[in-house]
Amino acid sequence: MKQSRYYFVIAIIIIILIATGCKDEVDSVSGKKIDPSKLPTMISKNVQTLLSDSGQTRYRITTKTWLAFEDPKNPHWIFPDGIIAEELDYSSPDFKVKLSMKCDSAHYDRNTRMLNLVGNITIHDNTGGEITCDSAYYDEEKALWSLNSMVTITNANGGKIETNQMYWDRKNNKYYSDSFIRMQSQDKVLEGYGYESNDKLTNYKVRKVQAMVPVGSTSLPSF
Repeated sequence: MKQSRYYFVIAIIIIILIATGCKDEVDSVSGKKIDPSKLPTMISKNVQTLLSDSGQTRYRITTKTWLAFEDPKNPHWIFPDGIIAEELDYSSPDFKVKLSMKCDSAHYDRNTRMLNLVGNITIHDNTGGEITCDSAYYDEEKALWSLNSMVTITNANGGKIETNQMYWDRKNNKYYSDSFIRMQSQDKVLEGYGYESNDKLTNYKVRKVQAMVPVGSTSLPSF
């Protein structure tokens, strides 16, 4: 009789343990709600590919990691390990590069066609100019760059502009800014607020000039 009670107690304990274990498993699973919009639809590694726009080959993308999120409400791409992107001239037979850029990480919103670049950004155009900055946005629809934080723009002749914000309107081939700028040419250094020039930096105006000093002077103003 005692042996029967012993086995009965053991059986009850096993049933309780199984029931508790099952409950914990159900709770742990049901307690975690997975948001499909936060899961990448596609993960690609070591990518080099061509992208088309309106039936024309427009871009060449090179990246270590490409995360594609195809949620209908918010389709976007993330490049967490950086990206090299080249805009190609589809009218030329050998697809010459019109513009190239690289950065530490990037995010592209497919609905708004906005590209957000972060970290060690370098942009080269086909005029021989170079742009460096730490943050930038590109509105593909307007062909407008917003360049921010430690912006340096250099043209093919060595002219240079330093500022913390600059807009580059590619449709109208011009730069403009309301921020403080420091511009250096072959013969002078100029500082002021409010700037506008062509995309080669050869024809410009500064609305509020603060200082203008010949190159080589020992009293150059600090930036």
